[in-house]
This record gives sequence, structure tokens and C-alpha cells, in this order.
Amino acid sequence: MEQHVKIIGIIDIVFGVLGVIGGVFLMIAAMIGAAAIGTGAEQGAAEGAAIFASVGLFGGIAIMAMSAFQIVVGVKLKAYKSWARIVQIIFGIFALPGFPLGTAFGVYTLWAMFNQDTAVLFSEDG
Repeated sequence: MEQHVKIIGIIDIVFGVLGVIGGVFLMIAAMIGAAAIGTGAEQGAAEGAAIFASVGLFGGIAIMAMSAFQIVVGVKLKAYKSWARIVQIIFGIFALPGFPLGTAFGVYTLWAMFNQDTAVLFSEDG
């Protein structure tokens, strides 16, 4: 089961890094879009641009924060921290509705995390 835990940790790290990159792209796209909206001569364009930029900025920050947490969980999962196993079970449950890849990852995660051999690995809280 050690190999399965390491694979799940690596997948978490990879998806976390991709999420951070996606958050950065969201912020950049929102700023470019806001600049395009703000240059319009229509009434209220500046307010619309500010709202667009704010939503993009806060959305990007939220995505980056969640993704950074996923990276931390992936690293700590590979170090067999018991709290990371619990968080990973929650991640697995939330992944289930994301058919087809999320469902497959969620089932794999839950199968691996609820396995008795895995529980023993985390009981020592490496």
C-alpha cells in the first residue's frame, strides 16, 4: 500500500501545481479583460472593469490557496502524516462527482486510504 499512497501524493502535488498555474492564468486573464472593458467609452465601463478584475483576482487567489494546500497534503501524505490521510479521504469524496477522471481518482483514493494496510502506515504518524 505504500506505493499507492505515494502515487496519490504525487497526483496531489501535480494537480496542485496545475491549480496554481491555472490561478495565475485566471488572474492575468481577468486583468487583461478588465483593461479591455475599462477602455470602452460606454457608461459604467470602469465599474464593470473593476468588478471583473476583482472577481478574477479573488478567484485566482482562492484557486491558488486551495492548490497550495493540495500540494502540502500531497507532500505530507508521502510522509505518512495521519491528518493528511483524513484530508485525502475528504479530497477523494469531493472528487467523486467529477466524471470520469475525478470519479476514478476518488474511488482509487478511497480504496487506498480505507485499506487496513494503509491505516497501519499512518498509525505511526511518520
